[in-house]
Amino acid sequence: MSGGIRGFFAKHHFEVTVELPESGSHGVHSMSLPTRVGLAALLEDAENAERQLLDAPLVEQPSTARPDFAALLAQMTFDTAQPIEHPVPRVPVAGLLPITGAAFTPPTAQAAIEAAPAAGPPPLPLQSPGDLVLCIGLRADAEMLARDWAETTGAELIRCAPRGSAAADAVPDGAVLSDRRDAAAARARGVERGAACIAVLGLTALGAEVDAAGADGRDRQLGVAAGILPDQLWLVVDVGRKPEDTAAWVAACRDALDVHGVVAIGGEETSTPHSVAALGLPVLWAHNSNTRKDSLS
Repeated sequence: MSGGIRGFFAKHHFEVTVELPESGSHGVHSMSLPTRVGLAALLEDAENAERQLLDAPLVEQPSTARPDFAALLAQMTFDTAQPIEHPVPRVPVAGLLPITGAAFTPPTAQAAIEAAPAAGPPPLPLQSPGDLVLCIGLRADAEMLARDWAETTGAELIRCAPRGSAAADAVPDGAVLSDRRDAAAARARGVERGAACIAVLGLTALGAEVDAAGADGRDRQLGVAAGILPDQLWLVVDVGRKPEDTAAWVAACRDALDVHGVVAIGGEETSTPHSVAALGLPVLWAHNSNTRKDSLS
């Protein structure tokens, strides 16, 4: 094969060697009629093929002088070139750059929650044997509420945390929910005991300066919460905290999880407890709130 551009428009050349057995007849010319039947057939086939090539219409050969040759070469170069990988710009993590003025809050979290439509009535908390209910709150808010609920209903109380984290290592017997297998075992125990299972996840509080480690730790917590596939999920909200801070972590949970409602606590410690309605989720009031409409007990 010769000529062409990277194999395109190249010409193929073939060489054929024909070996004929020696004739047993002496005194007879090798090209006489009785002995040339096989060779004559090959020559006739070759002549017929050559005649067909001569009779065929001429195919115009590409030329580098033609105007479209440059376009063809550019297209071939584009198709065979290695793709160039451009780095994806990364948004700087809050806290790694100096922040002045007001404390950092997610730019769209509060606006999205305020624009949410009014929520309907809250569902009833699940209490059937084998039900897995997950309560998420800042620090120990969810654990305090879930402990009272477990004592009232006889449910098993278990911590939900990433395996190997400080929260998981703090459990003496190592009974934590970290994946679907742990959740399946907790459901089975609930069926045997004839009660539900309440899992508790205390979210890491993120301040104004959020470092990469803190953000990664919260992402791991929410990933574990989504992985255990709870039958019902409640966000335990202390209405006495700043609405902006509450809006930020509630929005993060709603982005990663299917939230069924909010359990409001601390209503007796603020003059505006009903600001929790701005979250756009059904609200249950804990039994220790003097403004409750529904109760867990």
